[in-house]
Amino acid sequence: MHPLPNAVMTVIMGVLVLYWLFALIMGAGVDDMDLGFDFDVDVDAPEPEADIEADGAGEDDTDLPQKESPGFFMKFLAFMNVGRVPFMLILSAWKFFTWIGTLITTQFVDVTRWGAWSLLILVPLLFIALFFTKLFTNPLAKFFKAIGYKGEEEIDFLGRSGKMVSRIQGDKIGCAEVIVDKDPIRLNVRSIDGSELNYGDYILITDESADKKIYLVSKEMTLRNF
Repeated sequence: MHPLPNAVMTVIMGVLVLYWLFALIMGAGVDDMDLGFDFDVDVDAPEPEADIEADGAGEDDTDLPQKESPGFFMKFLAFMNVGRVPFMLILSAWKFFTWIGTLITTQFVDVTRWGAWSLLILVPLLFIALFFTKLFTNPLAKFFKAIGYKGEEEIDFLGRSGKMVSRIQGDKIGCAEVIVDKDPIRLNVRSIDGSELNYGDYILITDESADKKIYLVSKEMTLRNF
């Protein structure tokens, strides 16, 4: 618990130990170790996003690309095996290696007189710990693949209703918002019969494209649409 960097990382490790004890007692499964995080790390086939005006009241008149390059963050998640290994295992390994690095470093560097500034040594140690976490999770990724782990359970959107947040007509691709467990999720959609769907229309997801990247929707025939 001394000096300060050791105390901070020891407290964090204590919290993680309590989590794993509760997980052991409660019999948490592999899916529970993701804590509800939904990481899409399929860097080979990212889904396009709709270009919506900032005020949310305009129309989207721009055709969306079918495929675009994944960002740095998504590549980083894939590099760290997020989605192939439960998130809590990756987080625990990262904090554990940072904690060990802190204990070793403070034995050779006297940071006591630095006061609160001594916490700055955690910055390089966090990055170094990422390297060891990557090495640690590589064999785990192969193990979880062998037992059939595929990350978060896929959400079935077919049959769900949502609300258009862009305007589409014909073969144009737009964006619709669906609420799942109180969380708003935006999907790329296209009119199933080419009819016009305006911003704010309530829609029903009836089908999906062959590559499962675009959902086909029709206007929901309910009282709120009249």
